[in-house]
Amino acid sequence: MPVMTHSHVPASPHDGALVTATGVSWRVGYRWILREVELTVAPRDVVLLVGGNGSGKTSLIRLIAGLVRPTKGRIERRAAVGMVAHHTMLYDALTARENLRFVAKLHGVAPARPMVLLERLGLAKAADQRIATFSRGMLQRLAIARALLHDPTVLLLDEPLSGLDDGGTRVVVSLLGELRERNCAIIVATHQLVELLAIATDVAFLASTRLATREPVAGRDAGAIIERYQAVLVEAP
Repeated sequence: MPVMTHSHVPASPHDGALVTATGVSWRVGYRWILREVELTVAPRDVVLLVGGNGSGKTSLIRLIAGLVRPTKGRIERRAAVGMVAHHTMLYDALTARENLRFVAKLHGVAPARPMVLLERLGLAKAADQRIATFSRGMLQRLAIARALLHDPTVLLLDEPLSGLDDGGTRVVVSLLGELRERNCAIIVATHQLVELLAIATDVAFLASTRLATREPVAGRDAGAIIERYQAVLVEAP
């Protein structure tokens, strides 16, 4: 793990990067949402995007996913991408198994894959239940299963622990740790630092439309990271 730095320059690019954002800026109307973002993510990186409401975390996730195009700069993706957004984008009238089978067919995924993921995420007993009856936490776990159907190497997560109870959180965090060990690169926009620090490699602070700094997590607790973020807000132009 690299030595912690308090520089405002993002970490140096890694060889074999799976995602590279270079000078990425995005404007809506006359308002700049993000400006001059530099971000490189390599296999086994788990980068937590931290910032206040409106800091651009969700926008950066959407840009990396290719859902919107940057106004300036470029984003390179060198691997299959899976995404969990704020909205689950699941079909209420279908069962959990039917939702996953539908997406699996689109990706040409083996028919057995949906059930493997339902079991891993603790949803096997509810596989044939219409998801209109699911709790918020169950829907979130199903959305994560859907994002993993095609075995992506890059995983983009926007508040993935939202709505999860303690048991669901443990299941998801454990799964993300396994994916990291399998060389997946993971970018997580989150306010829930404590739960994710155990598997994170870096934290990237967004402030004043910019990625102000990216620093390694090693040896730091949530309190230290929050204190650092508060300092970044003060220092941000």
